[in-house]
Amino acid sequence: MVFRSSSVLALAVCFAGEAAAFAPSLPTIHAAGRSPTSSVTSLRCAGAAGETSRRTFLSSAGTAAAAIGLTHPTGANAASAGPKLPEEFWDEKVKSGQLSGRAYQVLHNADTERPNTSPLLKENREGIFSCAACGTPAYSSKTKFNSGTGWPSFYEKLEGVELETGNKWDNLVGMRSEVHCVKCGGHQGHVFDDGIIWKVPTGKRYCINGLAITFTPGKVDA
Repeated sequence: MVFRSSSVLALAVCFAGEAAAFAPSLPTIHAAGRSPTSSVTSLRCAGAAGETSRRTFLSSAGTAAAAIGLTHPTGANAASAGPKLPEEFWDEKVKSGQLSGRAYQVLHNADTERPNTSPLLKENREGIFSCAACGTPAYSSKTKFNSGTGWPSFYEKLEGVELETGNKWDNLVGMRSEVHCVKCGGHQGHVFDDGIIWKVPTGKRYCINGLAITFTPGKVDA
């Protein structure tokens, strides 16, 4: 098959985006050449000067892929991802200390924490994992399993979680769908259809950033 130059360029943009998405995230607090004004403002500026946000870049890459007819639809149940609540909500979460700088970057800006860094990897008690930003129940301990990937993994979600369908890059090349909170839209991670490797009932692996969720121990209904 022969691709036109525009098609090749679009694919190049896509693969560049994937490389940027999986590159280690540095704890930059403010944009180069700009003095920080507040903790929230500084965090929001991280990557704004001279860099394209991960979510915006991948969205553009997805558009490029769609433009040349490369799509891979999934059975996810939400059209798009991104914060749903006002910026004031996120500002207050950071200022109050409920969200750390890194948690903000993950939930608000769709960043990815480094693997094997979350204490929740070893959390094996019975209970519920909820959105770290708004407290919406997201996963049950009964569906948690050890995937060995370095991120907390579950084979099923609760009703407080949505899956994105509009990111063509994720659908096509990543063979995944973004996972985010129904209420606040906070980014949690991605779901993959490779659960058969671990012989989980649903065949799915919800690969979740530990910074995006909190755990509350307690009795969980079957």
